[in-house]
Amino acid sequence: MPLIAHNKLPSFERLAQEGLKVLSPDVAIHQDIRELHIGLLNMMPDSALEATERQFFRLIGESTPVGQLYVHPFSLDVLPRGERARQHIATYYEPFEKLKEEGLDALIITGANVVGSNLPAEVFWEPFKKVADWAEQNVTSTLCSCLATHALLEYRYGQRRETQPQKKWGVFKHHVVESRHPLVEGINSRFDVPHSRWNTVYPQQYESAGLQILVKGDEGFVHLATSPDGFRSVLFQGHPESDSISLLKEYKREVGRFIRGETD
Repeated sequence: MPLIAHNKLPSFERLAQEGLKVLSPDVAIHQDIRELHIGLLNMMPDSALEATERQFFRLIGESTPVGQLYVHPFSLDVLPRGERARQHIATYYEPFEKLKEEGLDALIITGANVVGSNLPAEVFWEPFKKVADWAEQNVTSTLCSCLATHALLEYRYGQRRETQPQKKWGVFKHHVVESRHPLVEGINSRFDVPHSRWNTVYPQQYESAGLQILVKGDEGFVHLATSPDGFRSVLFQGHPESDSISLLKEYKREVGRFIRGETD
């Protein structure tokens, strides 16, 4: 069902131009269809802020035939931003306090760029914990992507990520390991997912925390898992939202690093 363009966020118009069904609130109000309100905590850096919006909006808009989908982007004030990104957030994003008052059906937390491996030392750590704690008590399900998954695994389950000798980036083959779970019901048992990370949380760490592993890469790393109850937390290590433009940009960045002698 359609995304509802409940404000003037430019991503709504761009997605409509791509052919995604986007309705105005004036049209949506006359449809007797269940509303779903989904928060999007966008922690990506300025260069990927709006692209990440569109990528997750696109996936959400194509996800279900049984609801009108209101997506509410917000960010964290502590994240370093340039003037253009700050203005974009101030104009189109919603304060977390407002979303807490109005409530959400679900929450998505994006990845973020960090310098070191010590996540509790990052500026986003304390605000992230407050959002995660609120969501645990007030939101049916929270989906974390990549860095957000690593942060939640460390904060809630004591499973700290480990740095890999080489960056894992590109598109990798995966397979379903628990086909009975509703999240993977009806999808192909084998499919491809992009990854982009220097760090990883290993399968044995998920298992020791009692988490349910649903999808693994053919090399053995975890892509998709859930909290023990199967729905409260949904954890991606990969980036299923990445589009072809993002993948091309990453390819060019990594080739450039190789040419400059920064990587093997």
